[in-house]
Amino acid sequence: FPGTRQCKYKPSQKEAWIETAREYNRRRQTDTDNEPALENEVNLYVGPGDGGVEAALAKHFVGLLFFRSTGQQARDLGVLRRLRDHLSGSLGWQVPIYAVTNEPPGQLRHWNHAHKLDLRAPPYNLQLVS
Repeated sequence: FPGTRQCKYKPSQKEAWIETAREYNRRRQTDTDNEPALENEVNLYVGPGDGGVEAALAKHFVGLLFFRSTGQQARDLGVLRRLRDHLSGSLGWQVPIYAVTNEPPGQLRHWNHAHKLDLRAPPYNLQLVS
């Protein structure tokens, strides 16, 4: 959209971004003012003249993620499967789809900023869908 701006991060800023997100969520656990969730949206152009974006994305792309708690399985998994098929057909990528149970919006009961998070363990139970 004309006039919109996208956040841009350098690889050297990765740790600062992670620490900022952790501190933001730690404060959300102690404050009850229901601030909106911190999100990280990524929009990329892939194609001729992309400056190496396609190669970088192919190197670092992990897969697609379905949120069990807030998604609608019949609708959202179908959309993810169509996106996977598109990426596979147009770019030749093998794209896995994962499912994870997320906490309800505005709640961080299970997350603890002092411990490493294992998304494969309860209550998140990250699993390969297809």
